[in-house]
Amino acid sequence: MTQEHAEQPPTAVPMLLQELTVELGRFAQGFGRRHRMHQTDVDALGHLSVAEQRGEAMTPSRLAASLDLSAPATSALLHRLEDTGHVVREPDPDDGRRQLLHLQPTARELATEYFGPLAASLSRSLEGMTPDEVAVVEGWLARAVTATRDAAAQVSRPDDPPARGGR
Repeated sequence: MTQEHAEQPPTAVPMLLQELTVELGRFAQGFGRRHRMHQTDVDALGHLSVAEQRGEAMTPSRLAASLDLSAPATSALLHRLEDTGHVVREPDPDDGRRQLLHLQPTARELATEYFGPLAASLSRSLEGMTPDEVAVVEGWLARAVTATRDAAAQVSRPDDPPARGGR
């Protein structure tokens, strides 16, 4: 531990972030219950939405890696999402061997209807903060996402057993 880290006072941030993660997970589970979707399906829609917002292409193999699913489990997942009209697979115009995944407008509408009030509530939680304070929060959250990805990579082991349910 460096001297810089040793001098920092204890903070409630990790505990509050854990609590927020639990509450966000509970909120997302409510979406799944309402629409009779398995949590993996909800997670897949979330990954597709994030990729879409970033302007990144999403393929079945990239989705499988994001969700830690096997190829057969990913295929079954995509069939479910296609059957419910949430996702469509299209050939990649730049590489015909590859498929691109796209959210259907109905999936976006359902997500906006359900998650829109949460987004509004979270935005309201920033009221009273200056633009500089909001910028600090945004910067920290971006670094926290990177730190979480880095920590996940550090604890991941090739000999870890596969997750249940075909993962």
